[in-house]
Amino acid sequence: MKNVIMMAGLMLGTYGLMAQEKQEHKHEASKTSTDKKEVYQCPMKCEGNKTYTKKGKCPACTMELKAVKKAA
Repeated sequence: MKNVIMMAGLMLGTYGLMAQEKQEHKHEASKTSTDKKEVYQCPMKCEGNKTYTKKGKCPACTMELKAVKKAA
């Protein structure tokens, strides 16, 4: 009987953790979709003021692009 109760508790606990994780994931996804004010730019400004929407390397000098605030 103890084993049955312990297994039921473990199953409910696992289900609760999974539900909480899904809720947090939804919250993060909605936050990132509304918070897209950062763009990326080469710190050496090889290509002038050209910006990119994704992280990566500058195609001209291969330096890592840095996050900058998008101009309004």
